[in-house]
Amino acid sequence: MNDRFFKQTITVYNQKEDESFQRTVIDKVYVRKTRKITINSNGEDVASSASITIPTDIAKIGDKLAIDTYKKYWYLEEGDYIVDDKCELDFDITKIKKEFNLFQIMSVADNRKGGLQHFKIEVSE
Repeated sequence: MNDRFFKQTITVYNQKEDESFQRTVIDKVYVRKTRKITINSNGEDVASSASITIPTDIAKIGDKLAIDTYKKYWYLEEGDYIVDDKCELDFDITKIKKEFNLFQIMSVADNRKGGLQHFKIEVSE
């Protein structure tokens, strides 16, 4: 994949078995956000969603390829959370939403076969 498109950073919050959250910052990803405005009897309702692509050959955690630690230290699972930037905060929905866009993972496509190996994640607020 051409790394000129993959210049964004995300923070993944995985919920662990003890119900705490593990935070992982991943660089060199692509985030495409959309906003949907609907009008109902209560006024306007705004919802954001995003599509995130994590290429396995260039996405990094620090100076290592992110894929090298996938399933060992971090993972992508429906219901976990993603911030579309680098976030140093411990997981607290209220605090994170004050400073960042916080999305919940709705679906994950594992496309690690073929020539353009990547993960494709669909998220929404």
